[in-house]
Amino acid sequence: MSKKQFKDPIYGYIDIDRDVVSQIIDTPAFQRLKDIRQTSYTPLYPAAYHNRYVHSLGVYHLGQIAFASIKSQLKENSKGLEIDDQIDDIQNIFETACLLHDVGHAPFSHTGEMFYLDKSETLYNNLKCCVDEEVFSEDFVALGTNKPAPHECMSCVVGIRVFSKHFKTLKERSLFARCIIGMPIRFTESAKAFYKKSRAIELLNCVISLLNSSIIDVDRLDYVIRDYATIGFQNVQIDYMRLLNGMRILPYNKHFCIGYHKSALSVIESAIYAHDAEKKWVQSHPSILYEMEVLKSAMNTLTSIFSSKTDMNPLFCFEALTEGGKVLTRSAPLLIDDPKRSPDESAAACQTIEKMINKDVLHRFGIGIDVQEQVLTREYTISLLADEDFLYLMKCFCKDSFGYEYFARNKRRIAVWKSEAEFRALFQARIGDDSKFTKNLQDAFESLVKYCQDKTNLPIVNAKIIEFLNKEEADNSEAFKTGKIDEEKYADISEGIKSRKHWTNILKDLSETLNLEFDFLIVFQKKFNSSFKEEVGEIPILFPSINNESSILPFKDVVAPLKPSVKRSSNFFHLFYRQNGSVDTARKKEIVNAIAKRLIAECIA
Repeated sequence: MSKKQFKDPIYGYIDIDRDVVSQIIDTPAFQRLKDIRQTSYTPLYPAAYHNRYVHSLGVYHLGQIAFASIKSQLKENSKGLEIDDQIDDIQNIFETACLLHDVGHAPFSHTGEMFYLDKSETLYNNLKCCVDEEVFSEDFVALGTNKPAPHECMSCVVGIRVFSKHFKTLKERSLFARCIIGMPIRFTESAKAFYKKSRAIELLNCVISLLNSSIIDVDRLDYVIRDYATIGFQNVQIDYMRLLNGMRILPYNKHFCIGYHKSALSVIESAIYAHDAEKKWVQSHPSILYEMEVLKSAMNTLTSIFSSKTDMNPLFCFEALTEGGKVLTRSAPLLIDDPKRSPDESAAACQTIEKMINKDVLHRFGIGIDVQEQVLTREYTISLLADEDFLYLMKCFCKDSFGYEYFARNKRRIAVWKSEAEFRALFQARIGDDSKFTKNLQDAFESLVKYCQDKTNLPIVNAKIIEFLNKEEADNSEAFKTGKIDEEKYADISEGIKSRKHWTNILKDLSETLNLEFDFLIVFQKKFNSSFKEEVGEIPILFPSINNESSILPFKDVVAPLKPSVKRSSNFFHLFYRQNGSVDTARKKEIVNAIAKRLIAECIA
């Protein structure tokens, strides 16, 4: 079969079968990925502007190399199994999964994917329905709360529905979805009956882990290498060819699993360290977190504008992502209320306006009038939803909201501390890491953020929050006086109001003392935990020169790996303030120390 070459800045030329190009890559569903940004790093690294399209090609390329490394062992170990003559088909499904693993990404990638979820678990139900295989559904339900990332589930749905002719059997659909969401086959009785032999399950799980695992996989490998290249991060180099060529299917702890030839030892550690460094120092930077909050706010605003009682999620759905598209509607009263106007006069006015609109052919642009309801409706047809579509909607409907700060960067707030390390230096070093005082501070601000989100849909503390708290306090007192709530309920509500008012007033006092606007953004972040987990130590390493049963040893027995970071129960938060005028280095130092000193004093009081 003839090949088409794609020039990649990381790997050189990537060769792809022309049938794959015409049937998958050249389709609108895949081309959409050119307009989905790979990362949210541009606020920090302006050149980090690459897309999910080129990343998907890279994952496909690495997937081909990885599968080639284990293919001969798959064939050898599958003799006598039902999958013995299906290795080429398995390879095809795996490589298709590599290519389509991100085809369901929302605008702005991970920032938007949580909007796929709803209380009815529509996405998860659609996934199970698409795969339509009992063992898959059982394993998915068994995940409990540890469900895959929403974009992974949506990629399965889009992949199976849009490219349905690529899957001939239930097992192929199941393998495709399992590869994308990283869900191995459990060794249940139903699975053993479906796949005939436990060894077949083990070998298929090896294939699944090549694309999505908890340690090293081709998806993670490409995005770490590609992200580093675009941001100029040069802390570590990953010899991906040495790593992938060293992949092996090895018998370990009575099961077949993915291991490595001894030649890959150093690269394993480098790959994990590189992932950690990106997660810790890039993804967690306050500038990036700030922009994600801005975008999430805009997504909330737009979802609210276009949602209805019958369609609560109009934007983030299968229809909007695909060629068929989704029609969004926005309605408004046609006439301004006028008590002097009779119903007949209103109806006549509406009919006149309707005729004028039709004569002006504006109806062709999705504008319609319901004369009976006296409502003007505008339609917006969205298909192949991508970043640019979302930016257009933001420009139209978010000008007066927090979301518009995506464009108006000069209106953004400043982070008080710049990293978890600085937060710990300011707080934990003085009041103890994971101490009760740290926990008190965390709990107080988590409660305040939740309250702000509930009232305004934003984690922002300002004068509006004081108004809400004062009203809630008055309503609570009135409810107690009139007997609507008992004393216990009154006391419980009062305690919550008191705590939130206390910390809100502290921020207000700080803004006055430091001559800042009373307008603080609070963004919580989980404490960093390394990817050097216990599982890393169990990676089997092959030493072919040792001709006995000890030729396969766990990684931890042959290398002293970096140890997992200490897990901390508390999270930390970023606090952003809005400046009055320019803020130089000395002024920033004054602000950060004054805020830290006051918060420490309050949490240990």
